[in-house]
Amino acid sequence: MTNNPSENHYKKIANIYDNLWSYSPEYIKFTTEKIIEHLHLTPTDILVDIGCGTGIYSKEILNQTQLQQPIICVDPSAEMLEKIPTNSLLNPIKMDGVEFSQKPGTYNKIFLKEAIHYIEEKFLLFQNLWQKLTPGGIFLLLLLPPTIEYPLFTKALDLYEQKQPHYQELINLLQKVGFLVDFDIIDYPLKLPKIQYFQMVENRYMFLLSEFNDTELAAGLKEMEEKYQDNSVLKFSDRMIFITATKPEYN
Repeated sequence: MTNNPSENHYKKIANIYDNLWSYSPEYIKFTTEKIIEHLHLTPTDILVDIGCGTGIYSKEILNQTQLQQPIICVDPSAEMLEKIPTNSLLNPIKMDGVEFSQKPGTYNKIFLKEAIHYIEEKFLLFQNLWQKLTPGGIFLLLLLPPTIEYPLFTKALDLYEQKQPHYQELINLLQKVGFLVDFDIIDYPLKLPKIQYFQMVENRYMFLLSEFNDTELAAGLKEMEEKYQDNSVLKFSDRMIFITATKPEYN
């Protein structure tokens, strides 16, 4: 999450990000429930959301919990952070994850959802977060699996598989730092009107899609149209890996 093409991508889609990525209110609520569960959130926790985007999950966490301290929302995109409501319960910080992890501060709980593939210095990030967490603190890392079942075009799926880090490699790094690590695989069945999903792809809702120019994207959409010509609704599973890294109680 340094200054790279991803920042330009999110600058372009900031105004429509929530519509692109929310799938449905039920999806956001379900995923947030799982985040709260895996973080073992308590009202007194100091929580950090790294790569928060528009704060879509932090906002829902506030709907479901009674945190006493504001959630620290970290993201390198000023345009995305501008979409976070200006209230005392969300504290937006414009910074990439590694830079933030190098700043002073102590926290009980940290989560990072679907942003680890932007970070090159993963081991450094994990080492720094270890230092920031209190004993017994939890770092929750959420990412998609090595392969996905999304109804995308072939070249997009191939590119995804080339770029997506494998969760086992991340588990190994976290264990090397000293975390006690567990992981969970959670499926959420999605059912979207084809026209809605195609518009999401056309708007490059995944950063991955920004690597295709307009001609390539049009060809991909044509391939998708041919493949799903008999479907008005697309059904697929959103599978998420939840990696729970706990700092042991001992010093």
